[in-house]
Amino acid sequence: MKIRTINELQDAIDREMAWRKRELFAIKANISQARSFAKDTALRSGITLLYAHWEGSVKNISSYYLSYVSNLCLPYNKLKNNFLAISIKERLKQFEETGKTTLQTSIINEIFESIDKKSSIPQEGIIKTNSNLNSQIFMEIMATIGLNSAQYESSYNLLDEVLLNMRNKIAHGERIESLSLDEKRYNEMHEKILFLMNVFATQVSNAAATKEYLINKN
Repeated sequence: MKIRTINELQDAIDREMAWRKRELFAIKANISQARSFAKDTALRSGITLLYAHWEGSVKNISSYYLSYVSNLCLPYNKLKNNFLAISIKERLKQFEETGKTTLQTSIINEIFESIDKKSSIPQEGIIKTNSNLNSQIFMEIMATIGLNSAQYESSYNLLDEVLLNMRNKIAHGERIESLSLDEKRYNEMHEKILFLMNVFATQVSNAAATKEYLINKN
């Protein structure tokens, strides 16, 4: 998706959040209405989809933001260094792999010469969750798009040791008893993950509005 304006970015974020919230609310209602063995099945499905919506929202909204900044085509010397790092990633790999000083010098010259030029930030394959969005990968994604992740630190145990751990156990076919999961615990997790999704979406929207991508906003 090519996003050129802040309104297009906001519309993309709003659409992303809207359908995910609808499905999450439907999942919660389904768990509430289910009885006996059907409730256990609904709870297992609920955890799987709760994780999927957390991962999906982070991946897609990050990609929308990256597309927006990329399509601004600002010079690298106006952008935070993370955007230059994205752009020269392949050249840095070549620098590391080659033993030729001439090629290394050429790469370094290219990097310095690109600073004043209009940016060309790649988007394809940049935001990666590896289908395993733990706190370390989340922090890397935040660093990639140049946003602060400090406000999420208190939730890393929930994300890693509870949500992701439960999702992985379910994916490996473990029974509900091994998850220490009931409707009350699911509802608590549901509210916390939905809250984090909203916080993330708002942070990205605000970053665009306040031009957080700039190296110097003054």
